[in-house]
Amino acid sequence: MKPKTILGRLFYKTKENKNEEEKSYTGKIAVQDERKTMDEKLDKIYFDLGYSKDPVKIVKVSNEIDSNNQMLRKDFNLEETDIMIIVKALTNSAAHHRSSQKSMMDSRNLNAIPPVNHPGLRKLFGDPESLIQTRQAHMHEVANIAEYVAAKRGANKGLAKVIGLAHDIGHTWNGHTGERILSSIGRLRNCGYIVHNAMGAYVFERENIIKGCIINQVKQMNPKVDEEEVREFMRYVIDGVVSHNGEGVIGRIIPKNKSSEEMAEEIRKCFTEKGFDKNIVPATIEGGIIRFADIIAYTRSDIQDAFRLKLKNGHTILEEYSDEYLSIIGTVLAKKNNYSKMLILEEKISLELDKLSRKIAELETSDNKEELYRVIREKNMVMKEYEVLRDIKIEYARKYVKGIGKDKRKTIIPSMLQNEFMKDLSETDIDKPYVTMSPLMRKTLFDLRELNAKRIVPYTKKRFEGKQLVEGVNKLVDIYSKTLIDSNIPYSLISPELKEEYHLKHTEDRRQQFINRLNEDNFESKMIAYYRRLYNNPDERCKLEEIYSNTIKALEEIIDYDIECALGNKEYDGELKELYEKEKIKPIRQMLKDMGKKAPCNLSKEEKKNLAQKLFKERIVNIEKMVADKMTIEYIGGMTDNTIIQCLISKHFLNNWQIAKGYDRPVEGSLKEDSGLRSLQEAFSKTSQMIRPDDVLDEDIRL
Repeated sequence: MKPKTILGRLFYKTKENKNEEEKSYTGKIAVQDERKTMDEKLDKIYFDLGYSKDPVKIVKVSNEIDSNNQMLRKDFNLEETDIMIIVKALTNSAAHHRSSQKSMMDSRNLNAIPPVNHPGLRKLFGDPESLIQTRQAHMHEVANIAEYVAAKRGANKGLAKVIGLAHDIGHTWNGHTGERILSSIGRLRNCGYIVHNAMGAYVFERENIIKGCIINQVKQMNPKVDEEEVREFMRYVIDGVVSHNGEGVIGRIIPKNKSSEEMAEEIRKCFTEKGFDKNIVPATIEGGIIRFADIIAYTRSDIQDAFRLKLKNGHTILEEYSDEYLSIIGTVLAKKNNYSKMLILEEKISLELDKLSRKIAELETSDNKEELYRVIREKNMVMKEYEVLRDIKIEYARKYVKGIGKDKRKTIIPSMLQNEFMKDLSETDIDKPYVTMSPLMRKTLFDLRELNAKRIVPYTKKRFEGKQLVEGVNKLVDIYSKTLIDSNIPYSLISPELKEEYHLKHTEDRRQQFINRLNEDNFESKMIAYYRRLYNNPDERCKLEEIYSNTIKALEEIIDYDIECALGNKEYDGELKELYEKEKIKPIRQMLKDMGKKAPCNLSKEEKKNLAQKLFKERIVNIEKMVADKMTIEYIGGMTDNTIIQCLISKHFLNNWQIAKGYDRPVEGSLKEDSGLRSLQEAFSKTSQMIRPDDVLDEDIRL
C-alpha cells in the first residue's frame, strides 16, 4: 500500500516508481534519436561555413596580466564566527529592513488605501503582486550566488557574502525609476546626482552601521577581536558596494589596488560627475564576483516577476517563452547537457559575425566600397546560417520547455539558466587574478539581460509612475527644501569665504513657523530631526559638510553639461525635459545669442570657459537652496516605495483616484521608445563584444 505521508512517499520505492524509471530510460533513447537528427542539421552548417568541428583556438594572448601585482583573494584576521556576527548585525539594521519595502521593478503601494466611502474605487485597487521580488530578497540572492562562486574559485566567501547582502542598501524606491527621477531633479536644481551604489556608502556612514552596529556586536561576541581589522573588512565591503555597477557592460574584471583616499574620491565623484559609477573597478576579486552575481540574480527574478505581474484584465507581461527566450534557453541547455557540437558552432558563428560587423564599421568610413559590399554579402551569408542554427536551438529548447508543467516553467527554467551561469562563473579562469565567464556564456547572459530590458522592464511600471510621479516628487522637494532653509542648517554649511565673495545672506527668518512644523508628526519633521541630529553633533557634522562640498563640485560639472546641451552637442536624457529646456537651455541660448552665436554651434575653449564662469556666478548665489535641495533629494532617496507615495498623497500631489486609474500597466509591445528606454538599450548594446575572449586580437582567434 502506498504511504499517505510525504515522508513515507519519499522513501517508498514502488513498482510505479520503477515504471517511471523505465519510461525515463525510454525517453533518453528518444532524446538520443532527436540528437542524431540535430547533429545532421548542425553538420550541414559546419560544412556550408567551412568550419572545423574543433573548439575555437586562441593562438596567443596579448597584454597578459602580471599576476604578482594582483590579489587572488582578500584575507583578514577575522574568525568565521566574526563574519557571521557581521552578517547578523547588517541584516538587523534599519537600512536593511527598509529594503524589504523596496521593489526591484514595480511599486506595490501597500499602504495607499482608498477611502471607505468609495466602493467603486476600492474595486479598482488591490495588491495581487505580493510575490514580486523585493530589494532585500535580491540582496540575499546575490549574497548566496557570490558566496557559492567565491567558495568554488577559492576567494573569500565571507567577504563576497557580506558585499552581496549590502550592495543595494542605498537603493531608491521604485527600482531605477526612483534613481532616475531624483538624479534628473538634482541636475535640474544644479546640486548633483543620486547613484545608489555610492548612496550605500553614505547609508553605512550616516546611520552609523559600522561603529554603532557591526563593531559593537562583533566585540560583544568576541572581545579579543581587533576593531581595526573589522574596519578594514568593512572598507572593502563598501568598495564592493560602490563598484558593483550591475548596469554597466562588463568583460573581465581585474581588481585595482586603491588607497582609502582613492576609494573616498570615487564615492564623491559619483554624486558630482554624471555616469562616473560606470568607471569604478573593484579593489578585490570578491567585488568583481558581485558584479556578475548581481546580473545573474536579477535576470532570473525579472523573468519570474514578468510571469507574476498581472493586470486586471488578466494580461501578463510574459504569458509564455517567446522564440527570443527559447533561443537563449537553447544555448544554456546545450551547455547544461554538454552538447559541444552546438556550442562550438554558435561560438564560431558569433565570433565571425562580431568580426565582420566591426570590419563593416571600419570600411564605411573608407572609399573602398567594393570591399564593403563584399563583406556585407559575407555577413548576410553567415547570418542566414545563424538563423538556421537559431531555429535548431529554439526547437531544442521548446521540447525541453514542453516537458515541464506549465505552472512550473516560470520558476524551473529561470533557475536552470541561473545555475548554469553560476557554474560557468565559478569555473572560468579560476587560477587567474581576475573574474570572468567563458565568452559564449557571458554573451548569452548579456543577451538575456538585454532581452529582459526590452521585453519586460518597460512594462512593469504603472501608469501613475510616469508624469504624475515625476512632477509630484519635484514639488515635494520644493516643500521639504523650504523647511530645511528655514532651519538655517544649509546656510550654516556655506563657507565664510563664499558668503563674503558673493554677499550671501540667509533668507527671511520664519523661525516660529519652522518650530511649529517640528512639532508635527510627519515625514517632513522627521527629515529635519535627522539633519538637526547630525548638525548638532560635532563628530557628525562633517557628513553634512560633505553634502555642501559635493554640491559645489557638482555645479561645475552640471554647467558644462548644460552648455553642451545648449550647443547641440548632447541630448538631455532625463525627466522633466520641458522644464529643463525652459529653465536652463533657453537662458544659455540667449547668452549665446548675445555673443553673436546661434545653436547648434561650436565655441572655442576660451569662450566655453568664459560662459561657464558667467553661469557659475549666476547660479552660486542660490547655493543655500541648492544645498537644501541636495539634502532633501538624498533623504527622499532613502524612502521606501510606500513612504514616497504616502508623502505625495499627504501633500495632494497624488491621489487615490490617480493611483487606482493608473494601477494597470501598458500592454506588452504598446510603448513608444522614450529616452529612458533608449539609454537602457544603449547601455546593453555591446553584448556582441562579450563573445570575444578578453584582450585577444582578431588574428589570435582561429575558427
